[in-house]
Amino acid sequence: MKAKKIFTVFAIVSILLTSGLSHSQIGFSPKIDSLTNFVTTSSIGLLDRRLSGDTTCIIGGSLYTIVSRHYNSASNIKAAQYIYELFQSYGYTPRYQNNSATNINVLAKKTGTKYPNQYYVICAHYDDMPSGALAPGADDNASGTVGVLEVARILATFNTDYSIVFAAFDEEERGLYGSKAFIDTAYFKGDSIVGGVNLDMISYDGNNDGKCEVVSNTASSGLADEYIAVMNTYVPTLIPIKKVNTTANSDHASFWTRNYKAFMCIEDNTDFTPYYHTVNDKYSTLNLPYFVKTTKTALAGITAFAANYRMSFTHTQIASSNNTGPRSASVVIKSAKGIGKLTNLPRLYYKINSGSFSSLTPNYSNLDTFKYSIPGQPHGSTVSYYFAAQDSMANFVCTYPAGGRGMNPPGTTPPAQFFSYLVDNISNACIGAGATPVDYPFYTYYDDARTDMLYLSSDLLAGGLTTGSITKIAFDVTTASAQVMNGFKVKMQNTSSASISTFTDNGWTTVFDGTYSIAGTGLQTITLTTPFYWDGANNLLIEICFNNTSWTASSSVKSTTMAGRVVHNHEDLATGDGCVLITTPGTGNTTLPNICFTMMVTGGEISGTNVPKKYQLSQNYPNPFNPSTKISYSLLKKGLVSVRVFDILGKEVAQLVNEVKEAGNYMVDFNGSDLTTGVYYYRIESGEFVDVKKMMLIK
Repeated sequence: MKAKKIFTVFAIVSILLTSGLSHSQIGFSPKIDSLTNFVTTSSIGLLDRRLSGDTTCIIGGSLYTIVSRHYNSASNIKAAQYIYELFQSYGYTPRYQNNSATNINVLAKKTGTKYPNQYYVICAHYDDMPSGALAPGADDNASGTVGVLEVARILATFNTDYSIVFAAFDEEERGLYGSKAFIDTAYFKGDSIVGGVNLDMISYDGNNDGKCEVVSNTASSGLADEYIAVMNTYVPTLIPIKKVNTTANSDHASFWTRNYKAFMCIEDNTDFTPYYHTVNDKYSTLNLPYFVKTTKTALAGITAFAANYRMSFTHTQIASSNNTGPRSASVVIKSAKGIGKLTNLPRLYYKINSGSFSSLTPNYSNLDTFKYSIPGQPHGSTVSYYFAAQDSMANFVCTYPAGGRGMNPPGTTPPAQFFSYLVDNISNACIGAGATPVDYPFYTYYDDARTDMLYLSSDLLAGGLTTGSITKIAFDVTTASAQVMNGFKVKMQNTSSASISTFTDNGWTTVFDGTYSIAGTGLQTITLTTPFYWDGANNLLIEICFNNTSWTASSSVKSTTMAGRVVHNHEDLATGDGCVLITTPGTGNTTLPNICFTMMVTGGEISGTNVPKKYQLSQNYPNPFNPSTKISYSLLKKGLVSVRVFDILGKEVAQLVNEVKEAGNYMVDFNGSDLTTGVYYYRIESGEFVDVKKMMLIK
């Protein structure tokens, strides 16, 4: 059907990682990995040549050239016979499903050892276009048919729990006639079809980028995700693109009409064969290495499905905190194949920062629940970890996150992504207990405003603030205005001054510069784009100012009576910036806004000064993240700093920092709302210091 090449994309994703939910996955099996080695360019190439008429084949004991597989061609009936005889040669007892004078499905069944009456279907249509005397259809869809035949050949002597039906459907191009007849028959017989894998055009990759599409409906999404996991595990050079599309564009849609789960694997729609439905859809146009990879995925996928090589993991990721003691990690692991015991019990692997992984056996296990104790670590440590388990017969291994390998014990080869948490030192402290409402520092009744506020070290220490980097400040809002404050700046500095009576023009570090608006009443937080280091000895001076061209009523905040600690004024400036041009203090500002601080101290890098001991790029946290994360870095010297984010192909997707900065400790937010799930890299450059780290975005 021509419509099968036109997709409406509702979702494009990669394999997903969930935390705190049950996550089912297909495991890695050395046996399946060995089976995929039997797929070669020679084996699939010869089959495709014979089906597409590029060379002769033997049908009924005589030489024959299949010049067309159009449904009304006599050559198409010979193609059905050729497929039938191939199934016979592999040791199956195939059958024809004769649906009409021109519609003939060819079917073969491999009976499961545990669930013989439940089966998976791996299918493809063998008919093709155009309607003339010559229709080679090497890609559409000799390639999918070859995939089905190759899987049948290799699995002939391999036992699986579930049965497998190998189906070559006819008259897909005419309107899914063959698959509809098969599915309707199965439905009215009461057959239990566990899932369907439809291979349609799996051999063209003009730009050699390895992309292929996995198309499903919502109900089949989990099965499609498992297939993508198989691809990532066994054929990682393929790049899966998952699409949710309910158009009846190929044989998988026939499954959906009877509420069976199914999906389609097809070549990248943005790199689609230009020979579609023409006499030039020839064997010579195919990308054989790509064809091998898609066929290997089909083999690994249907085998893992039918062998039931699955596990589910339920785990809540350990949260970052200032806890330097041991951390408990609990996971529930379920598998129909059982879980390894004794020395092959599930393990937790962990590493500190960029070190090597160490393994832990559970300190508690009961049926499917396992608990581990990760040793305590000092502040500033990033702890990465993953779980690994193998089945009781040592046929396959799963890791969580997925992708790891190694057996006896399980998981000795780590996956590409891990869980992680930061042993940070976050403290929260609030200063001021008064309830007097004041309009500063958010005085939006005028276009421009500037406020300097002084907080004494004695008050800060008494309120619970400690030496370290301030990452957030917050004010207790009693009346909220929706006015957006443009040119909004927050500045800080350590000072020995015990009182202020005029604006301070020098010595500031700008810790926030952008736009800000009050979201509502109660405690409203400003996350600093550049954390500020408070040394624990000096007083803290804060300036907040903004530069607007419009005004509304002011937002008021709670404050405490405190003379000599606030300088404020507001003006309607026709031009210029209120942060600079408001220089004359107002009068009567005798109440200091109450303020709350969030502070983070990272271990070992701060020693009573704002200058760190070395350059450093820290692991982002949280990681994995959705949709935002924080990236911290330390600069030993003043200089030009660049922090950029790249996708897995090396394309720059964000520039977070590109400016001259003083020596110090910094933090920047990265928001991946506009990006797709996947692995990303962030890179820092400052002078001769260059470092790169990896992070994982999940949605």
